[in-house]
Amino acid sequence: MGSTFMVDLVVSGANDLYSVPVQLQYDPQMLQLLNVSNGGLLAQGGVPVALVHRDDPTTGTVQVTATRPPNSGGATGQGAVFTLTFLAKNSGQSNLSITRAGLRDAAMQNIQASGTQAVINIKGKQ
Repeated sequence: MGSTFMVDLVVSGANDLYSVPVQLQYDPQMLQLLNVSNGGLLAQGGVPVALVHRDDPTTGTVQVTATRPPNSGGATGQGAVFTLTFLAKNSGQSNLSITRAGLRDAAMQNIQASGTQAVINIKGKQ
C-alpha cells in the first residue's frame, strides 16, 4: 500500500484547556503510526506545546499527551490538539477510537470529555 494520511484530534467547546492526555486504539494489521505533531489549539498565544507520545505497534495502542507551559493558562475554542500521521498497510476498513481521554484545565482539574470512533476506509491502487 504505502499511502500516508493524517487524522486530527479535534476538541470543540474548550474552556481553559491546559493538558490533553488521551489513549487511542488502531488496527496494527491495517495501520502503522508514523508521527504525532502539534495542532494549533493548545498553542494559542504563541506558546510552545509539549507533546509526548508512546506507541505500541503490536497492540495498536498509542498514548499522547499535549500540554501548555506552566503558568500559561488554558486555551479556549475549537481546533486540532494534535495530528496523527499513519501509513496504510493493507486495503480494507479500520477503526480508530479514543479509548481514554483525561482532559485537564489550568488548575489540573478534570474536564468532562467524550470521544468518537472514526472508520477509515483504505483503498488499494486502482
